[in-house]
This record gives sequence, structure tokens and C-alpha cells, in this order.
Amino acid sequence: MIFMKETHEQQMKDSEMIFTQVTTSDFDSWSDVNDAVLMMYVPDMSISRAGISHALKRLKKHYSD
Repeated sequence: MIFMKETHEQQMKDSEMIFTQVTTSDFDSWSDVNDAVLMMYVPDMSISRAGISHALKRLKKHYSD
């Protein structure tokens, strides 16, 4: 399996895509959001790992406010 090097631009694009999709969905809690991200985005190897991590940090802050 060949992995492409993740650029900072791709990481931020992936983070923004995940953040937008999740925050415009109907999730009520951080726990539900975390579970959804882990099920929907982590298995998709075309999404940068750093982008997922960045999105999770943003989402945790968003859902704890």
C-alpha cells in the first residue's frame, strides 16, 4: 500500500470538511460526534490522519461550549 505525503494544506482541507459535515449534522453530544468521526473518517485512508486529529480537537471544543 502506498501512502501519499500529507501536506499542511490537505490536512486543513480535511479538517474543515469533517468539521463542516459534523457540525451541520444532528449530533447532540461530543460522545456521538467522536464515535461518528471514528466510524466514518478514520477507515477512509484518503483523509489525512492529521486532518482528522485537528477536526476532532475543533469538534471537542465546539461541543463542549
